[in-house]
Amino acid sequence: MNRGYTVWFHLLSIIYLLTQSTFIRKILILQGIGICLGWYAAIATDWFVDNTFCHTLYRNMPESIMFYMIKEDESESSYIILTTYTAMAMKILSHVLDTVGHPGLAYLFYRIHSNEFRRTNDNSRSVWRDILSWEVIVSAWHLSRIWSMVHSYYNFGEVKLWYYGHDIYKLNNLNAYFIAYVVEGLCFVVAILYRLHWDRNDADTEKNICVENIIISVEDKPPKLVHSESAVSTTSLM
Repeated sequence: MNRGYTVWFHLLSIIYLLTQSTFIRKILILQGIGICLGWYAAIATDWFVDNTFCHTLYRNMPESIMFYMIKEDESESSYIILTTYTAMAMKILSHVLDTVGHPGLAYLFYRIHSNEFRRTNDNSRSVWRDILSWEVIVSAWHLSRIWSMVHSYYNFGEVKLWYYGHDIYKLNNLNAYFIAYVVEGLCFVVAILYRLHWDRNDADTEKNICVENIIISVEDKPPKLVHSESAVSTTSLM
């Protein structure tokens, strides 16, 4: 049951490949960006704060790869990063898989959507404006929170919007979760601000169009004929 959020990302990617849903593709793009920013922010924190370069990445690789990179002592809850040639090769493989499976996959979905969008729309419209709809932002955020609620309830018997624990990822400390959640939150804040900006521009544009239509209708309205009573009287006398 305990699966990382990236696993959910990959499972949703499979659903997209089976359904070819444009809506799911948009969610995957935003979800992938949030995952990459949070994941690499956590790794950077480990590097600069704990002086453990990519230990989080190496310790959370599949057992078949991690076996050659790490020697763990479960009795003392410690580990050693191996420096053999095989370990170096597995570290390189870990970085390749990480790059392909996270930013690579997110970028692939973006390119697919961008190419499809350009074929059906003119270049004046923004691809990101199409991706970051309210439905996509809300759905991606709820997916992230559902992951936390499911794993919090499964491991602790409590429903929490943000999961903290050692049951899913192997971490030196739980600060990585905090950093990842903060950066992911900032990602959603930026998406929301852009969406609000675009919506405001649309409202202003519609308002201007309405004003212009009113002005045009007034200008095109033919003048009414005005009958002068004095002129009529003069004509009758003649």
